[in-house]
Amino acid sequence: MSEPRYTRHHLDLDQLPLLTNPWRALSARAVALGWIRLTDGQGYTFTHSHAEQEEVYAALEGEGLLWVDGEEIPLRRGDHVRVAPPARRALKAAEGCDLLVLCAGAVPADYPRHENARYLIDDGTPHYEDVPPWYAGDEDVRRRNAELRERMERSRARRKD
Repeated sequence: MSEPRYTRHHLDLDQLPLLTNPWRALSARAVALGWIRLTDGQGYTFTHSHAEQEEVYAALEGEGLLWVDGEEIPLRRGDHVRVAPPARRALKAAEGCDLLVLCAGAVPADYPRHENARYLIDDGTPHYEDVPPWYAGDEDVRRRNAELRERMERSRARRKD
C-alpha cells in the first residue's frame, strides 16, 4: 500500500495545552511541529537545546520573549526567529496577554531514534539547571526542575535495562 498523499488533523487553538506536537496524528516524517500556548506571564522554567535540529519560532498571537543563549528577544505577532541547534532557548508570554507560537524544524533522517519518543526529533536536551531570568531565584521552580531531571534520569535508566 502506498503512502497517503496527505494527512489532516484539527486542533482547537483556543484550548491548546502548553505544548502540542501533532506528528503522530499527521504521520509526519520530515517536519517537526510544536504548538506552544503560554498564558499571561507564563514561561518555561528551564532552557533546552538540540543536537541537530534548528528551529523556527513563529509568533501567531500575543507577545512575549524568546531567551536565546542569554539574549532576550521580544516577540510579537508576525515575528519569526530561527534558533541554531546548540543554542539554549526558552519562551515566556508577556504580562497581560497569552502567547501562541508555532515551532517548526526539519528532521534529519533516522529520527525518532527511540521507539516511544514523545517528539519526532528526539535530539533535544533539557537544561534543568539553566533557569531563565524570569524565574531566577524562585526556589519552587528550582525544586520542580530538579524533580523533572530525576524523572528524566530514571526514564533513561529504564530504557537501558
